[in-house]
Amino acid sequence: MKLAIIHKEKCKPTICGHECKKYCPIEKKEASSCVNILDKATIDENTCIGCAICVKRCPFEAIEIINLPSVNEGDIVYRYGENGFALYGLPTPKEGSVLGLLGRNGIGKSTAIKLLAGTEKINLGEKSSSEEDIKKFFKGNEILRYFENLSSKKISYKPQNLSQLAVDIKVIELLKKRGKTTDIKKLAKKLNIENVLENKMDKLSGGELQKVAILAASLGDNDIYFFDEPLAFLDIKERLRISNFLKEISKNKTLIVVEHDLLILDYLTDYLNIFFGGQGAFGTVSGIKSSKVGVNAYLHGFLKEENLRIRDKSLNFNFTKNPPMSGAKITEWPSFNLKFNSGFELNVGAGEIHQNHVIGILGKNGTGKTSFVRALSGELETNKGKLDLNLDISYKPQYLFTESNEIVKDIMFKEKIGKKLASVFNLGVLQSKKLKELSGGELQRFSIAKCLAKNAEVYLIDEPSAYLDVEERISVAKAIKDTMTEREKTAFVVDHDLLLISYLADSIINFDGEPGISGKASKIKGFEEGISELLKSLDITLRKDKDSGRPRINKKDSVLDREQKAAGKWAVF
Repeated sequence: MKLAIIHKEKCKPTICGHECKKYCPIEKKEASSCVNILDKATIDENTCIGCAICVKRCPFEAIEIINLPSVNEGDIVYRYGENGFALYGLPTPKEGSVLGLLGRNGIGKSTAIKLLAGTEKINLGEKSSSEEDIKKFFKGNEILRYFENLSSKKISYKPQNLSQLAVDIKVIELLKKRGKTTDIKKLAKKLNIENVLENKMDKLSGGELQKVAILAASLGDNDIYFFDEPLAFLDIKERLRISNFLKEISKNKTLIVVEHDLLILDYLTDYLNIFFGGQGAFGTVSGIKSSKVGVNAYLHGFLKEENLRIRDKSLNFNFTKNPPMSGAKITEWPSFNLKFNSGFELNVGAGEIHQNHVIGILGKNGTGKTSFVRALSGELETNKGKLDLNLDISYKPQYLFTESNEIVKDIMFKEKIGKKLASVFNLGVLQSKKLKELSGGELQRFSIAKCLAKNAEVYLIDEPSAYLDVEERISVAKAIKDTMTEREKTAFVVDHDLLLISYLADSIINFDGEPGISGKASKIKGFEEGISELLKSLDITLRKDKDSGRPRINKKDSVLDREQKAAGKWAVF
């Protein structure tokens, strides 16, 4: 089967020479037609022979021709119109358990959630499909019973994008529209957001807004819950809190979650469906798997039951670490103090920077991690003035907002982003876009590549995992690690994804304190010592998975959890 995908936002018939139609061999035959151009180009998939000449000729890279040997046209569950994204298959929800959806961005996970929630109607690839067509399509499949009972179920949906919630109204007033005040306060206590109920929604931090959205979705006695990326903007402690909360509400209910933090996804879910295919073009859904088996199969890139390879190479974890002070010393920073008008105060002890080293920075939100790297960059005034490390520094900030009309290709040339980095961060597809047109994930990839392209001695990288999917996170971690090793440079990386930090960090700085009031940075510690200190404060233990080498969280009070705690080994790698 062939899929012809037209990326509408890239297709510009008014300023191109209609090369797709001009060079199509079918169009050159009399009484034959394949490409039609009106407001946008369309390709007839029935007459298309899959030569892909139009793909090569299109000046705006707006066309994809994809051959799908493992599926056929009759397998399509949903399609976004002619030449649009196609989804093949659906996940299988299970009552009384947490089902995770794992896969890259732009591959159909959010679409699947909308279909399962009933907010989007299944169309089987047609403009419309009757109830009888849908029943016939799913006949003999467990999911048919799910859809037959859907109209009688109460559904709750926590969306991925929270920007619409940032409105000028008090949190408590908004939540009262969803449930009773007593229930709101009870859940607010569990989610640790009692102190924000009287605040305005548009004054909340990203993490606070996320937890308010989770609270809102949890109100009421619902039968089915959908949570699309519920852990974004949250620190490690709060990710565990939310995971335990979601497990609690899933009892005797159906709960489906999309998440890119593999460590927490594995901890939170009972089962997984893996999504694979072509980003922005099509998505296919695997059969249901246990969480451990599903995550390992995804990392390995091979689905055993389907006998299908979804990636050329496995994603492996190498836990070879450099000792904290092993490289040549290049500079040091003095102990310093930061005070803000808000009343927040940060205390940092003296430290040293050594070559060929990556320092992972971990801790609760609001305890000064970003302030620390901004101080190292010389951006913030400390009690000893602005720090001058006398080094060339490259800094990738936490928040990435831009209204720039600059073209990505022009900036890549100016910043000397080479072919290797452009390939690693998949910047080729972004070159014709304006900076302000990039999505969150695209801007993140571009910003990290721009940071690493600079010939600096120290790289300060704040929250590189935000908006990125699992594969992008691992690619970013590998790129940072490889850059420091090859150039014998140093990086400080702030992030809440323990898997990413475990992949790239040689040593750790932990931040502790009372969020928004005070923060304190630990000394630079060896990786296992630093991770163990953090895990002990969270009362969780980690072990290395025998099959994939990835870290996994032990179930609380399990045999392994009790044994590791008794031995004082909070992390075993």
